[in-house]
Amino acid sequence: MRPTDAQTFWISEKIPNDQLLLYGFGDTRESVDDIRRTVLERAALIPDLRIRIRESPWHLDYPVWEPMTVDESLIVVHELAEPSWRSCIGSVEVLLESHLNPRTTPWTLHLFDGVTGTPRSDGRATIAVLQVSHSLADGKRASSIARALFSAGDLAPAEIDGRSSGALEILGRAALRLPGQMFSLFRDGRAGHRAQLQLQSDTESGIVAPQAPNRPRVVFNTPPGERRLVRMVVRDGSDLRGGGVSVTVAAMTAISVAMSNYLTVHDVPVPAELGAEVTIAKPGSPTARNHFRNAGVGLFPDISDLRERAARIEESMAERRARAAHHSGAASDRALDAVPGPLVRWGVQQYDFTAVPAEVTGNTVVSSVARGDADLVLGGGTVRFTAGFPSLSPVMSLTHGVHGIGDTVTIGITASPLSIPDVDVYEQMMHDAVDTVRDALV
Repeated sequence: MRPTDAQTFWISEKIPNDQLLLYGFGDTRESVDDIRRTVLERAALIPDLRIRIRESPWHLDYPVWEPMTVDESLIVVHELAEPSWRSCIGSVEVLLESHLNPRTTPWTLHLFDGVTGTPRSDGRATIAVLQVSHSLADGKRASSIARALFSAGDLAPAEIDGRSSGALEILGRAALRLPGQMFSLFRDGRAGHRAQLQLQSDTESGIVAPQAPNRPRVVFNTPPGERRLVRMVVRDGSDLRGGGVSVTVAAMTAISVAMSNYLTVHDVPVPAELGAEVTIAKPGSPTARNHFRNAGVGLFPDISDLRERAARIEESMAERRARAAHHSGAASDRALDAVPGPLVRWGVQQYDFTAVPAEVTGNTVVSSVARGDADLVLGGGTVRFTAGFPSLSPVMSLTHGVHGIGDTVTIGITASPLSIPDVDVYEQMMHDAVDTVRDALV
């Protein structure tokens, strides 16, 4: 495993970070048994779905990916108490409270068949939820895996290394790498330090924007507890494509409106520094399964003109992307690559993930991924919408996933009932906020 992915795996044992990729297929005609059989056959042809994690003996090196058999246990058919969309949402909430062990399997597909009242479908629909360990894939890669799983075209058989390494072989490779790792650690560590000094200089000279300021905590930054609430705001893509800004920026503008309105209704002051922690893709070709950084982006609730607010959010996003693209980021990645696995694991174990700081990177999380054309199929039905739900954490009890497919965009809401017990109110506020932003950006 690459160090970044191994670090993500070890962190998941402290803060579970499974991804749930939800796809709604309308007017499915095949039986759920036929659907399960078809999906199983396709999964067996996708290399990313045929591996799992094997840890190094005594944790003396990074874990490795080893071959895994794709069998029926990986496709779970759920029986709903009633075949309604609300009942299905309740089951998805339960899925967010359960977590994969990627040593056994880093993915599972959940099927809910015959669901009525789903968005964009008048008849009975099949809801497919792909649960993926973050160590296996980031949001973009996980969406590519789902596209391969649900595409109509044939998949070419792909080979993976079917050998399972023994403990002595794994330890032998680690011992052979250690001298080179120590040299690389010294070399790349020095290079990373020089790059950080250059970043500091470039920041002082105005070449790159300064680091995003921390934000004061609000009710959305409290420990979430165990339970999860989920809602989905499914909209026409055109509602979020006005004013010349991206779907992500328009959605973030709507999120800023909904969050501000929610705080106001509950007599909580809205800080002018309100912001979001946003996932930003790293530049260049991926060298690991997780190829992104997190950055704090302002939401500017004190700007009443929504066109101007959207422009400021867009500017803030551009500044974060430019800073993330600075060569110091790549240098830091190379330095991490040189650190022996036991040291990275030790660092994760020492970090107190339960500590709640006085200030935070963002008051919510926003993850945005375009999932391509609406040409996916399942059981004879076509995809109508898709959604995703970024994980909660000890300092984050409200997150938003912005996911588009075809002409539909969904803002997925994940919340803790401890901080947002009236999540239906917030869902309606989000719908109203999208309407408001759409009208303002015309």
